[in-house]
Amino acid sequence: MARGLLGFVYRRQGQWERSLSELARAAELDPRDPKLPANMAGIYLTLRQWSEARRVALRALAIDPQQVAAVHTLVFSYVNGDGDIEAAKRALASVPGNIRTSDRGSVSRMIGYHAYLRVLERDFAGALKEAEKESAGSTEGVLTASARAAIYVLAGDGAGARLAAEEARGLLEAKLRERADDIGAMSQLSWVYLALGRNADALRVAQQTAASLPIEKDAFWGPSFEVGLAEIQAHAGEAGEALRTLRRLLTIPAGASVSRQRLKIDPVWDPIRNDPGFQELLAGEELVGPGK
Repeated sequence: MARGLLGFVYRRQGQWERSLSELARAAELDPRDPKLPANMAGIYLTLRQWSEARRVALRALAIDPQQVAAVHTLVFSYVNGDGDIEAAKRALASVPGNIRTSDRGSVSRMIGYHAYLRVLERDFAGALKEAEKESAGSTEGVLTASARAAIYVLAGDGAGARLAAEEARGLLEAKLRERADDIGAMSQLSWVYLALGRNADALRVAQQTAASLPIEKDAFWGPSFEVGLAEIQAHAGEAGEALRTLRRLLTIPAGASVSRQRLKIDPVWDPIRNDPGFQELLAGEELVGPGK
């Protein structure tokens, strides 16, 4: 247990090899705990070591076929590593429901993975149906409305985006009045404001969200918030800032959130897709491994 916790501390610090070593030792001591190989697989995904990420994720799933973190890694090892949506869908098929590992950060985490894979196929109607499968209730209802707003934005349906956004806006603003550091609500609200055409507010909230958990503070989770900011920047007319953010993320361990293959197929980047700077990113290199 102590070794596993130490591995998580090293992971947060970006000490990838030490983290893997501690988690591997913990897994030797407790070989039936699926969370240990699942978290190792997540590190390999971050390091853009796609094959190793899959191998270790499958080890976790052999212990627990419902291990969500391992499913996440398997899905995105195919999407980020190969741009292979069909393989990702097969990996996800064993898990019922529209799973997500959080409600914050990049839009893929906010809308759920079944919906996100439909978005990658540009099947926005299918993505909306997946999002609607979310549970009813106050918290999930708000999250579902936010997800719908984001999907409508990606589909270019301004009227649908506004309707869904108005459904969620008041409740999200109320949540943030009660708890200003609710980063899930902030992530959702940035897309809601974007759907309402309030680009300055969307940028402000996305910047606050990214600043709440910077990469310097958490090397493992921080990149998802940076990507979330870049997504809003791309849609809010800040192409240069979005490109600077993406350029940086491709030069550090951030493979769970950004890869050249994923940039090629994700509609979220359509507003800047024809920008020469974006095309340079697609033709360039990305860091594989822990770097320095």
